[in-house]
Amino acid sequence: MLSWLLPWRVAALSILIVSCGGSSDSAEERWLEDTSAPLPARLSEVGIYQDISTRTAYDDMISYVPNHVLYSDGLEKERHLYLRVSATIDASGSAWTFPIGTVLVKTFVDGDAPVETRLIFRTEAGWDYAIYRWLSDASDAERLEGNWPEVPVILTGGRPHTLPSRLDCRTCHETHEAVAGVPVLGIGSLQTSADLVAAGVFSGTPELEPVEGRTEEETAALRYFVGNCTSCHNGGDSINSAFSLYPDVAAANTIGEPTESETGEGIRVVPGSTEQSVLYISVVEASKPEYPGPFKVMPPLGVDIADEQAELVLRNWIESL
Repeated sequence: MLSWLLPWRVAALSILIVSCGGSSDSAEERWLEDTSAPLPARLSEVGIYQDISTRTAYDDMISYVPNHVLYSDGLEKERHLYLRVSATIDASGSAWTFPIGTVLVKTFVDGDAPVETRLIFRTEAGWDYAIYRWLSDASDAERLEGNWPEVPVILTGGRPHTLPSRLDCRTCHETHEAVAGVPVLGIGSLQTSADLVAAGVFSGTPELEPVEGRTEEETAALRYFVGNCTSCHNGGDSINSAFSLYPDVAAANTIGEPTESETGEGIRVVPGSTEQSVLYISVVEASKPEYPGPFKVMPPLGVDIADEQAELVLRNWIESL
């Protein structure tokens, strides 16, 4: 009778049956099933993990990886998507519609030690955000409360990392929403993998856009931009949007184009010269403690440790021009 359901839907339904009275002694309340309720103080009460000590997720938590990942101080990430039983993402329009009750989870891991878990979720009132900071023994994580500020932490080897503030979360996601129509960054036409489509989370088959440049070097640069830059650099009206780095216009908007930076003058990309390219200086040189200025580091949020792969990708692209 349930043969038409995908396996993860069957798992989700079985959990729902239990929680509705199928076995009240073993049922566990999961905040995920009613996101209108107040957020739990502890991550273990959210309902992501069957076993939080091993970070073993429930069967209805769909693991996924975007096509082009965001660099975050070299930390690994474990991503999960939760949709209620029978709910799907409508990708028929230019702005994809995520159903009420959608929860996206991203846990940042240092080696095997979880550092933070970020949530973005949709309720009747709209989209909201939460961050949980893991305890030192990794037994659970505690929610940052209210309009929390940035929280600096120390990773293994003394490396720095900063948990973003609530305002930081809103800045990136809502700047993206102003253009894309939805604040979700890791699931969209440029980012969605074939594996996520195969998981059956969409109503219909979404039209995906592969990111390909004119050369191998340009392709790598465009993919870096999609993963790390286009949440802000999307051509929107926001002060944070500046110019667009979307694949179809990134080269035209950077090569030989003057910067609009308030802190300095120059050309965004000077063919063959990383030393004169403001884009390279902002991403690579400005991230170094000894950099004297004038340009601001890019990305402006979420990076305390220089991205060595970005340096290689941008250098190869600029020197190939």
